[in-house]
Amino acid sequence: MKSANQNSRTLHLRMEGESDVEFRHRVERFAPIAKLLIDACLANRLIQQRIASGELTVGACRCNPTVRVEFDQAVAFGGIGETLAATQHKNWGDGPWVMPLEPDDEFFADRITYIYREHSLYNRRYEQRMRLKELLGREHKKLVGEAKYHTKRIFLADLSDRQARAIRRRLNVEPGLFWRACQGKVFLPLPPRIVQLQFEFTD
Repeated sequence: MKSANQNSRTLHLRMEGESDVEFRHRVERFAPIAKLLIDACLANRLIQQRIASGELTVGACRCNPTVRVEFDQAVAFGGIGETLAATQHKNWGDGPWVMPLEPDDEFFADRITYIYREHSLYNRRYEQRMRLKELLGREHKKLVGEAKYHTKRIFLADLSDRQARAIRRRLNVEPGLFWRACQGKVFLPLPPRIVQLQFEFTD
């Protein structure tokens, strides 16, 4: 005779209206996939470190393995259900594909982690907005957010002459083109960040 706990687990795994034969076939079909995802999770170096430190248990990994949820433009790391739910409205191109972790994958262990691919339009737009803020400086960087969240008509109507001059002087573009850049509709040829290089000197 099955215990109440065993019955509750079976009912939880079974689809509504599914027969015994259908249930058995589905489990047999997906069991190898589940094993692959669990084994890959346990082989990840970051997961192994967390298990060794006591932050995570093998049992928890088996119940809810961390996986890669891949899209054309980004990869999300986390538990299957929570990560699929968190990314369901993301516009990252084709996907999602649930894939096993790689041994060297790095992510934030306590929350869902997003990593954008180099060709990601989402990431390019984000990086451009950050660079526009840097170039505008502390006084005028808020214009990026205002341009992003308002229509062109409202943004230009609220723009002061002083702010318009700052856009032209610091970015060498007209306010209308600046608005389009903040909206992610165009990418401007912005000056690169200045990086301090270090040189090795020998005697």
